[in-house]
Amino acid sequence: MKRILPFALALAAGPEALAGPDVFRTERTLPQAPVSEARHGGVPCLFNGVQAELALDEAIERMLCQDPQTRQAWAEAKAQAAQMGVAWSAYLPRLGASVGASDGRSRTDYLDFDGVETSTRQKSLDARLDLSWVLFDFGKRRAALRSARHLLVAANASHDAILQNAFVNAAQVYYDALAAQDALAAAQQVKDMAEENFQAADAKYRAGAAALSDRLQAQTAASQSELRLVRARGNLDNALGTLALRMGLAPDSALKLSSELTPMPDTGFVGAIDRLLAQARSHHPELIAAQARLDAAQEKVREARAEGRPTLALTGSLSHARNDLPLALNGDTRQRDSSLGLQLNIPLFEGFERNYRVRGARAQVEASRAALAGAEQQVSLLVWGSYQRLMVDTRSLKSTDALVEQSRQALEVTRGRYRSGVGSMIELLNALSAYADAQEQHIRALADWQSARLQLAAGLGRLGFWALQ
Repeated sequence: MKRILPFALALAAGPEALAGPDVFRTERTLPQAPVSEARHGGVPCLFNGVQAELALDEAIERMLCQDPQTRQAWAEAKAQAAQMGVAWSAYLPRLGASVGASDGRSRTDYLDFDGVETSTRQKSLDARLDLSWVLFDFGKRRAALRSARHLLVAANASHDAILQNAFVNAAQVYYDALAAQDALAAAQQVKDMAEENFQAADAKYRAGAAALSDRLQAQTAASQSELRLVRARGNLDNALGTLALRMGLAPDSALKLSSELTPMPDTGFVGAIDRLLAQARSHHPELIAAQARLDAAQEKVREARAEGRPTLALTGSLSHARNDLPLALNGDTRQRDSSLGLQLNIPLFEGFERNYRVRGARAQVEASRAALAGAEQQVSLLVWGSYQRLMVDTRSLKSTDALVEQSRQALEVTRGRYRSGVGSMIELLNALSAYADAQEQHIRALADWQSARLQLAAGLGRLGFWALQ
């Protein structure tokens, strides 16, 4: 008894202490943190203060580290890893302990004899250990373990997919801020030109070389350029505030973007569309997750079938009981029992429960197969749309680049003509408006090209910090 009781109490107090370690190493396939890749190959999410100039890669990493969906997906993957540990635990024996103690008193009064009574007291203490170890179950535990392993693969792939989507969204936020920053610079340039035009028209009007209408038209254009500048500054403040909030900073944080909206040379991953589609079907994390869920559903069918098969278990028990009784009740007793044996459980009839479990598992396989087909279609559409968008944006970028250069030259010629007294104010204002529109289109085309390039890389399942180089 003295040997059994401390061991039983230790087992009873032990689950909280035993809940911590990952005995089966189920988390070895998980990333150590929600964001596993750093921009320079170092430790992710390790930052100092925000630099005077914020680069694209640092902004993306900061936004990824603050993204709640990324952390949620990582936590869900950890939860699924724990479920695989539960499946592994089914292969180990079950050992339970119980301890009981009682103290009883009994008093009897004899009514026919005044003052005659008897009282007894009995104490009992018992401790018991029970062992149960399933030796054979004809594939139930194996199917459950395989299903949990496939679901862990799906959870990891889903985390990767969410991480890539967050990467694209973070880059888009930065590109929008860059576009707003360049648009503000362009609006300032147009405003300066409009002011110069107004000064020239005003000087000509005062000298009697131009009509009042020219001066008023130039003044109106200058006011419009001022309004455009105010709106551009507001758009930049809004974009920078959004960027700061996504990075976990105050929206009014002073941020200056160091990157530029210039075309990047690395589009080597872009090839023939059929090869891109094949690559996406092999590497896209959404498809990997959908395939893993299908495999897990198929294992669930095997598990449901195995539930109707016999199980063979090793059983054992060890008990010790002590009873302290008066001599009238045979006195104190000590009892020790031990047993060891095999137990065969054969399910005979369960009210058709197992039949419907199998039917439900098969239906889940059909649903998972349809989900896989839907994911394949969605990925194909994403790759095709991103590919077409990148091709269109590449051509648009070239066209808008030429448009900016042509409108700039036209504006310079028109300004020269107006100063020499040959051109009209309407021609000058039209040329200035065309140049401003061309700049806006080119800035938007640059941002769209960058975004389309990353969207295509994400559609292929290959997005990472390498795409920013």
